[in-house]
Amino acid sequence: MKIKFLAILSLTVALFIGACNRNDSNANRTNLNVNMATPMGTATATPLVANTDPMMKSRIESELRAKGFNNITIDVTTTPATIRGTYPKGKLAEVIQAAQVANGGKPVKNEATEEK
Repeated sequence: MKIKFLAILSLTVALFIGACNRNDSNANRTNLNVNMATPMGTATATPLVANTDPMMKSRIESELRAKGFNNITIDVTTTPATIRGTYPKGKLAEVIQAAQVANGGKPVKNEATEEK
């Protein structure tokens, strides 16, 4: 009885392993044909359009000048608007906050450096 059970168990395991490891070239070819027959749509990225409003540039720069940041310029041709120039040591948070408030709460990108 034990020998029959072990023989059947061994045959079952061998068949299972053989079925899992089998390379069926027809199945692969069929899958390739199905994929090739299905047209693939192309994805196009929607470009971010920079706001080139000159009034925004002057508004942000005048706000920065009013706060005493005279060496900072703003570039509104990028998205988001970019801050460039130099600011006094430890005043980055104030520069960013003033620029964001003048920009209508929108974020700004910082490329400004701290004065030494």
